[in-house]
Amino acid sequence: MVGGQSSIRGLVTQRRPIGNVPQPAVAGGTALAGVRDSLSTIRGLLDSTDHAVAEFIQIQKMESMEHLAGGLCHDINNGLLTIAATVYQLEKEFPQPDIQQKVLAVRKVLDNMEGLVNRLQALGPDEITVELAHRDLSVEVKLVLDALKSSFNQNINLHFTPCGNPLPVLLSQGDIWRILSNLAVNVQEAMTEGGDLLIGTSKRTVDSSYCRRHGNAYPGTFAVLSVCDYGPGIPKDVLDRIFDPLFSTKEVNGKNRKRGWGLAIVFALIRRRGGWIDVTSVPGEGSTFEVFLPLQVVNQVKDNSSAGIQVQDINSAGNCN
Repeated sequence: MVGGQSSIRGLVTQRRPIGNVPQPAVAGGTALAGVRDSLSTIRGLLDSTDHAVAEFIQIQKMESMEHLAGGLCHDINNGLLTIAATVYQLEKEFPQPDIQQKVLAVRKVLDNMEGLVNRLQALGPDEITVELAHRDLSVEVKLVLDALKSSFNQNINLHFTPCGNPLPVLLSQGDIWRILSNLAVNVQEAMTEGGDLLIGTSKRTVDSSYCRRHGNAYPGTFAVLSVCDYGPGIPKDVLDRIFDPLFSTKEVNGKNRKRGWGLAIVFALIRRRGGWIDVTSVPGEGSTFEVFLPLQVVNQVKDNSSAGIQVQDINSAGNCN
């Protein structure tokens, strides 16, 4: 109590004679503003926590799927090898046309099964041994876009904005193809009315504040591939499951139509390369996918003949936004 007044949580009342009920006189504006700021901060932290928890759950689901896929691939491969060996013997021992026709039918089934195993293997932890090399992300993206350009619908306007400095990342041959081709398929199907498709590469520093909002992130400097469309956006219930294997909102309208694998494979591949993928979407405005890959430190200039590029010391390169 100060000067005949009492203050409780920013509310000031005047003392009155006994029998009169104290009435509010002056609102503690500064205190209320502080409360509002605190509530806003808490609300933001809760939103960040929800997002981080959702991403952590997604990682746990993918790790479980990876172990399951690895075990399935091993068992299926063993069975396919036995069948393939038997089919080979039949093909050699029975030259009759009717039998050869049946052998050919079995071979086609084996080819389809091999494709299934390859897609499972892309999800599993025991990926076929690949050679990793330093590659400039911008150069790799440009090569893939040049190859994909003809497959885009004519009503889609593709814009590519590369980083002005080299972005050396550790990748195998074909990684960016797998990432971009799967993202492009989803974007093209979302942009039924056409429009602008923005693809870019940049260098970005991730701090602890970002990490608190993204459960699969960690601090450091990264090369970022962004794919932004102005389609209808992704509903929240779909966004929560977009990287789940075999999840799809599309109807199957034909035989052997592969659905629900693409983004799950992208998610698993990026994790193997030490990065992560983030997606934001606003219904009616579009979606943005961002692929984060660790930026590699290369002490001296060297030629990466497999990609036909120069990899430079990133310590001398400026930031690219």
